[in-house]
Amino acid sequence: MQRICLKKLCLIAGFILMFDDQAWAYKRENRIPLSGCRGHFAASGTARYIAKNKEPKTPDQEEIIVEISNVPMRPGTVLVVYVTDEMIGTIKLDAKQGGTLRLTSSSNKFIPPLDESTSVVLKTVDGRMVMW
Repeated sequence: MQRICLKKLCLIAGFILMFDDQAWAYKRENRIPLSGCRGHFAASGTARYIAKNKEPKTPDQEEIIVEISNVPMRPGTVLVVYVTDEMIGTIKLDAKQGGTLRLTSSSNKFIPPLDESTSVVLKTVDGRMVMW
């Protein structure tokens, strides 16, 4: 009789531990490929959205990383990054005609989530579209 109660107690404790906060931790990542347009066809890149929630010893965080390369424009050219028609930042082209924009929610910036229906567009400062 005592063995059966002990087994039941172990099963109940295991069930409770299974639904601990850490059991619900997750990391979600979405990627949107980017390609050049209007005379910038060699350009390529990706826009990534990463959400980390309830991971042990890590604060919840969202992040957007936009990486571009082979943009046929002069180094030092500034491109404005738009997510669903909202400007989120800029990328200054380096000597290899590429660059990166990284935004995290830990820097108190709004991070719009990216999914398959989200549009990501890069334009010059004067509004000419370079990538989408």
